[in-house]
Amino acid sequence: MSDAEKYDVIVIGTGPGGEGAAMQACKEGKHVAVVERYLKIGGGCTHWGTIPSKALRYAIYRMLEFNSSSIFREAGMSAKFPFPKLRASAASVISKQVDMRRNFYDRNDVDVHHGQAKFIDPYTIEVCEEYGASRRFKADNIVIATGSRPARPEGIDFTNS
Repeated sequence: MSDAEKYDVIVIGTGPGGEGAAMQACKEGKHVAVVERYLKIGGGCTHWGTIPSKALRYAIYRMLEFNSSSIFREAGMSAKFPFPKLRASAASVISKQVDMRRNFYDRNDVDVHHGQAKFIDPYTIEVCEEYGASRRFKADNIVIATGSRPARPEGIDFTNS
């Protein structure tokens, strides 16, 4: 195993928890890598959770605010954007978030590896990339920050019917 494949800390997941762990390790002078299974960094919060929903909500709120303004109403003006345009506004916010987070990793010399991570032993992971290639990395410490999913116990109706 070459020196380039050895780290002090590897963080699996680039959402808020993984990013925080990686940045803290960098502040402590550690050689850090992150592994993200998706093409873009940021985790669920950035791509299909908090950021997209808040950005969409904000775009809708601004449109409604404009339309409820007496100044614009008296002038006969209104904003009526189709839903795809509002979603495009949210997409630009997501893109900026990804760029900002990528900049954090670049500025702190954190290597970003894309692929599915699996443990080989307590100090070694294998990252399987999208096209079947895989690489192994060793670290003294490995942080698992892969987020969570809601529990859906059997016997509970989640359809609101």
